[in-house]
Amino acid sequence: MKTEYLTFAFIVLSIPVLAQGSGFEMLSISPTPNALSKAEASTTLADGAASIYSNPALLAYANNSSIDLGYSFWIADVANIFGGVNFLRERSAVAFSFYTSGSSEYQQYDIPGESNGSFSIQYLSIAAAYAYDFKYFSVGATAQYLNEENFTYIANGYAFNTGVASQFFNGRLRLGTSLTNIGEMEKLNIESTLLPSTFRAGISADLIEFTAQKNNELPILISAYADFISPLQETSGKDYTDYSTSENYVNLGVKLTIAEVLELSGGYKTQNNVRPIAFGAGFSTNEITFNYALIPFNTGYGTVHSVGIQYKF
Repeated sequence: MKTEYLTFAFIVLSIPVLAQGSGFEMLSISPTPNALSKAEASTTLADGAASIYSNPALLAYANNSSIDLGYSFWIADVANIFGGVNFLRERSAVAFSFYTSGSSEYQQYDIPGESNGSFSIQYLSIAAAYAYDFKYFSVGATAQYLNEENFTYIANGYAFNTGVASQFFNGRLRLGTSLTNIGEMEKLNIESTLLPSTFRAGISADLIEFTAQKNNELPILISAYADFISPLQETSGKDYTDYSTSENYVNLGVKLTIAEVLELSGGYKTQNNVRPIAFGAGFSTNEITFNYALIPFNTGYGTVHSVGIQYKF
């Protein structure tokens, strides 16, 4: 009986928190395993339609038009689902996507004892983007429609992303910067949910290419990625967990590409004591790329598994 009353008290005290929401944290989480495996150092990572959320200028730097799907088994029984398409033209690109996150496993109680049933917390982004390559640099912009459902409360909103990117030495060196999630939400019961707005600046480079000993047909390319990220809005519930972080932080990633078919990736996040490292692998053919990422969470939160597929046309 004591346990039931403690549980009931916790739920009652939590209702204002649930009504407030914890921020659109999915917008600060990369939607594909390709970016997640590099610790989300994605400001200069051409990631198909997923670049809508990190730096839309990269849409024009894709090698092919593509359809992307991603599914991440996040902690706390949260599922992140992404789908998008990027139509590449001669010097421009148009992309559309959806990105959703949430769970329906929360129990609702009026009094201690048996549950009245479950309720859900869901976040949704529907986005459209355009990018144009001006030869020496590319620019892009994204418009997002946002919707959140938290218990019985519903709110809508909007956000914009914009970015610039440039590449040199036939794409072996790339620079980029972007502003993400600039917008606002309607009030959700009491207050408006805060958006994780950020300024991002990144660099990536193909560092070393060599061939395996006794096999000249097995080239190995080592690439590195680095992002500097400055939050413009302080939000709570980062990654659906609590952890301390400085105002600015850095994401670092590395990728080994073997024979242009197999990719092995790893990454490290500074100022993140919950999920500082990430790993991943990818397999590519002329038309299809499969990606997988694994992100271990510290302090017993669990492990994230993310899978994705990209169809190129």
